[in-house]
Amino acid sequence: MRIIDLSHAYQMGMTLFPGTAPIEVKQIAQIDDGGYRVTDFHAGVHVGTHCDAFGHVVKGAKLMDEISLDTFIGEAVVVDAPVDEGLEIQAAVLEGHDIKPGDIVLLRTGYHKLWNQPEYVEKSPYFSRKLAERLVELEVKAVGMDIISPDTVDSTTAPIHQILLGHEIGVIENLNNLDQIDVDRVFFAAAPILIDKSDGGFTRAFAIIKE
Repeated sequence: MRIIDLSHAYQMGMTLFPGTAPIEVKQIAQIDDGGYRVTDFHAGVHVGTHCDAFGHVVKGAKLMDEISLDTFIGEAVVVDAPVDEGLEIQAAVLEGHDIKPGDIVLLRTGYHKLWNQPEYVEKSPYFSRKLAERLVELEVKAVGMDIISPDTVDSTTAPIHQILLGHEIGVIENLNNLDQIDVDRVFFAAAPILIDKSDGGFTRAFAIIKE
């Protein structure tokens, strides 16, 4: 059995969605001083590898404490999503994959390699509307991606988020290491931290491959 860590580490100066306040990570107690070490961490819930609750963009929709963990855990199909100069990921990338109702789809662009570089945000790929609508038609329960957002970073209406979250499809952003998965189907987990009435949650995402 192999466990593949699909998360980015939280650190000062890390990549953030435009307009997001910088995170703060610091030690506020040290072993040499008091016999124990304590780390203080401040960040919005939509930074790093994280999950979006349906209520992130949909008024009155379920927030993280109301969403079953089952949404973000289960069988996942890995789909390569090559990025062209237009940056828009088309629905055609889903063709030829055995995607069943209730599956999680993991879209692999390779952009995780640009994490903490300006290009990760400035040239970020995004979903076409038809891709989002096709995921709804396939009745997937979540979609994960190694990019910062399924929408363009300059969008003010987040139409792709609206489609996915409006149909209660979980969204997992900023995945890492999808290129280490060498099979088409894996067990995937991205359990979000449980914060009452939160619109998102940090996660330590991972995949399990049975040898």
